[in-house]
Amino acid sequence: MVFRKVPQFIVKARASYQLVRGVPVDCQAQVGKKKWKEGGGKTVSEARARLPGFLARTDALIAEARGEVLTNQERVIQQGDHSGVSALELAEAANPQVGMYLDDGTPNPEFESMLSMAEAVKAGKANALLSTEGLLQARRLDREPAARTFDGWVKSLTAFMAFTGHQKPFQCTRADAVAYKDHLLTRNTRASVKTKLAYLAGLWSTLVEKQGTGDHIFKGLPGTLDETTKSKALKAAQAKRNQSFEPSTPFDQWTGSIYVPVFQLLYFTGCRLAEIAALRAEDIHESYISVEWQEERSLKTANSVRDVPLHPSLIKLIEPLRKGKGHIWPRLMTTTTTNGVEVIRWGHNLAKPCKKVTGIRPKDFRDRFATQLREHDFNQVNIQRLMGHSALDTNSTYGGRNWDRYVQMIEAIK
Repeated sequence: MVFRKVPQFIVKARASYQLVRGVPVDCQAQVGKKKWKEGGGKTVSEARARLPGFLARTDALIAEARGEVLTNQERVIQQGDHSGVSALELAEAANPQVGMYLDDGTPNPEFESMLSMAEAVKAGKANALLSTEGLLQARRLDREPAARTFDGWVKSLTAFMAFTGHQKPFQCTRADAVAYKDHLLTRNTRASVKTKLAYLAGLWSTLVEKQGTGDHIFKGLPGTLDETTKSKALKAAQAKRNQSFEPSTPFDQWTGSIYVPVFQLLYFTGCRLAEIAALRAEDIHESYISVEWQEERSLKTANSVRDVPLHPSLIKLIEPLRKGKGHIWPRLMTTTTTNGVEVIRWGHNLAKPCKKVTGIRPKDFRDRFATQLREHDFNQVNIQRLMGHSALDTNSTYGGRNWDRYVQMIEAIK
């Protein structure tokens, strides 16, 4: 799964790049235009660096057009720094109605927050206060994630913001993060909660970096959810039991779907479903297939890039597939839009046909593949490399001295 190659807010002009954002229909009368445009610089890198600030500024204009009240922190950012004016004076000018002290004489937390922001402005650290959309775009441009990861960011951030009731990420506190962790634990497994918190922790790393100020409210939280001894013991007990990932019928008797070749390739290569579903004719060679990055299909990790020897049972199958050009099964590509970003997925609609034809799911082929290789006592590092996982031995490379061993491993699959 991948995104569009060109980010939606960055447009290539003749000799430079522009930042472009459409004005919401309900704001066009107040704003007086249908699009915002700003110079993005001469390179894509410059445009990407300027995008978070552009989104933050246009977010503020949208809020103003809709009559939304700016937060005091936003007021401080909006008025900016002024020569000869102290941080205290900037904070007081941003909203004179907020006093330094409460009625009981204790410091006013809201004013303290404004003062902290004013100090960051004076130090040149505070750049812009990102909205949820601005944060997602900034994180995406920095990390260039796989589509499933981006989808996880969107869902996790949307759910967290709905839980807190805040409009902007910078308004959230450590107490919000801890409360959200406790809330998730009443609904999800520890592993699932840890994944969601890890997504949010990554987003807050970007938030603090791009804004130049603020606290990392999720720092350390995912690590508090490591598996308990009980869950590890239950998993170990389950692993001790004999589990079968065998198809209900022999592979050479599969019928009833035009995608039987996909299932057979999964059976003998141990590849992920998307890696096979998005194969191009150019990826299939006489004795091996290449798994490489495509603009139309990303990879789970960099370790996924590899060559996989072809099992003798596949040689006859792949001959006609090599004669074409481009993607062999283009109909297995589906496109959706997440937060304005086009996301491409491969083969996710094959689960039911695969189960019907073979008796097992696409993921079960990888489990079966790994199980058989372990039963033949092959080196665990080689198994990991062959399946596109990270391995302890980073010197275990394809096409080198281990290639003959990989061929032996593939030929051992029955």
